Parts: sequence; structure tokens; C-alpha cells
Amino acid sequence: MKSIKLYKLYFFDLLFKIPWIISGAILTAISLEVILLPNGLIDGGITGISIMLSEKLGFSLSILLFFLNIPFVLLGYKHLGKRFAFSATLGIFSLTIATGVLEKFPLYLEGNSILIIMIGGILLGMGIGIVLRNGGALDGTDVLAILFSSKTSFSVGESILAINIFIFIFALLLFGWKGALISIITYFIATTVIDFVRI
Repeated sequence: MKSIKLYKLYFFDLLFKIPWIISGAILTAISLEVILLPNGLIDGGITGISIMLSEKLGFSLSILLFFLNIPFVLLGYKHLGKRFAFSATLGIFSLTIATGVLEKFPLYLEGNSILIIMIGGILLGMGIGIVLRNGGALDGTDVLAILFSSKTSFSVGESILAINIFIFIFALLLFGWKGALISIITYFIATTVIDFVRI
């Protein structure tokens, strides 16, 4: 009887978190498709790699996001359990669908002001932070950061930023110093918001 009650609590807790994970994914997609990409900026992680491959090879960003993240979902399943794997799959799938929709019906917020950078970084950090707080992930590097932070004194946000430094170095080749530097600043804002939202 007690195990049935615990199972129900587990089920309803997961059910409560599903809308939050989907909402966080949609918020992240809006940051990417409406603000960051139209202004020549990139996200970090597998999303950043997907953006660069999309720019170079012409593949759909949403398709790349889904397939490149599969190995990291499997890694999360192995080290963090079935529930995390389910939540991460839901987050990544929701992000894939949301970016796909925004690719078909583009809406841009363009400009060179610091306000654009801040809005993009804050929305990105809020979206990722909401998903992480509710037990999911939107990117393979989120999985790596969770594993890394569990074994070190670094927070998840700090771990994400450290991992993504290497990706932004590659971004220099595609976007130049200005685009890569602004992307780093935007992502620094995002990682600060991620740690704040996850508290």
C-alpha cells in the first residue's frame, strides 16, 4: 500500500513538471529563433554546434538538435536514471518542435543594442533554468554539466559555461571576433540566470 502511494506521488510530481519542461523549451526556442540567430549570435553546447552546422551545411536546425543530442540522453539514462532520460528527451523534443515551428513562421527581433543581448541571454537562461529545475535538460552539455557539478564544487551554470568555452572558440571561425564575443557575453548572462532560476 505504501509503495502504491509513493508511486502515485512520483507520478503526479512528474506530471506537474512536464508543462514546465515544455514551457522552458519554448522559451529557449524563442530566444534562439527570434533574438539570437537573427542577430548573428549563437547558443552554446550541442545547440551551438547545431547552429554552426546548420549555417555551413544548410540542414534544418531542429533536425540537428534532435539527432546530435541522442547520445547524451543515453548517457543521462546510464548515469542519472530513467526519469532524467524521460525528462531530457521531453525537453529536447519540445525544443526541436518549437524551433521547427519558428523556422516555418519566422519572427525576428533585430538590433545591435545591449538591450537585445540582455533580453536574449535572460530568456535563454530562464528557459534552460526552468527545464533543469524540473529535472530535464535541453542540450547534451546540460547532461555533462549536471554530471560534472555533482563531482566538483562548480555549479551547473558554471559547468555549462566552462564546457562551452571550447565551442565558442570554434565560433570565432564562423562568426568572427565580434559575433563570438557577443555570444559569450550573452551566454554568460544566460548561465547567471540559470543558476538563479534553479535555486
